[in-house]
Amino acid sequence: MGRTTDGEVAEFVELRRRQAGAFSRAQAKAHRITDKVLQRRCRARQIQRVHSGVYVDFTGPLPWETRMWAAWLACGPETALTGETALRRYGVTGDWRDDRIQLALPHSRRVDPRPGVAISRHRDLASLLHGSREPRMVRLDVALLVTASADPDVAGRAAVLLDACRQRRTTPARLLAELDSFTQLPGRRMLRQILGDAAEGVHSFLEQAYLRRVERAHGLPKAGRQVRASTTAGVVYRDVEYPSYGVVVELDGQAGHADSISRWRDMTRDNAAATSGKLTLRFGYQLVSQPCETAFQVAAALHYRGWRGSPRPCSPTCLVVTPSFHRGGEDFIPNR
Repeated sequence: MGRTTDGEVAEFVELRRRQAGAFSRAQAKAHRITDKVLQRRCRARQIQRVHSGVYVDFTGPLPWETRMWAAWLACGPETALTGETALRRYGVTGDWRDDRIQLALPHSRRVDPRPGVAISRHRDLASLLHGSREPRMVRLDVALLVTASADPDVAGRAAVLLDACRQRRTTPARLLAELDSFTQLPGRRMLRQILGDAAEGVHSFLEQAYLRRVERAHGLPKAGRQVRASTTAGVVYRDVEYPSYGVVVELDGQAGHADSISRWRDMTRDNAAATSGKLTLRFGYQLVSQPCETAFQVAAALHYRGWRGSPRPCSPTCLVVTPSFHRGGEDFIPNR
């Protein structure tokens, strides 16, 4: 065995490097490092103990990756990363707020509580695992569904699933297939609805809200989504387009649109639509709280461009009324 200058086995050094500095007592003993040596190094502040039987080879604050390895080593090789922890390990971009290390255990196993570690138990954990990852992890689609299911807010659930699809980390079809085997997952019905919308081209929570609360609820024509268009500035994708009427709807959330590059990209896209004769309407999060007002404006634009249909009220108090819509030369009016 090769040894480093301080006499440690090179294999053990490499093992700790792969595990972000974390190692177990069993791994140390396998490389002929005794408990007495571990205790001496702890006293000398060369290493620190994180969990019972788990150490790291440095002192001071622990980076997230080190905490992840230490938690997995502490709970044993039968455990697997799940939820937000697995998504971070897969490199999925998202607003991950739960800083605990989330681990899945076989249902028959029990482990003692550990600080900063969240444990869930599964009856058929082996069927959920990725085949070749280390440490063991549930499959990406499983981690996405588990994370979305745990979010108490519908918008949060949609963001997890739609963002992953938009990043091309998975597809609605793959997630729906995985969901079919997750018969006990809380909130399956809502997740299925979100994924059904994603399969139609919805890429964000705002797009889903527009599809459900504006377009479908008010009987507007069916639009195309994420419509690819070639312009002099390059290829652009339009959130919602009614090609028969030359009307485009762009849905802009706060995130990703505050910087000058994003604003310039949006202006270029809208200007390209205008120069090709298309009328562009832009909405933000107000459409979630004011879907009827949004529907009124979109219907007016469609009517202006030749739509002969009528929007329908979504409720008795809806702003949109239909009887006077383009009848006898009159335009429809909001019900105020």
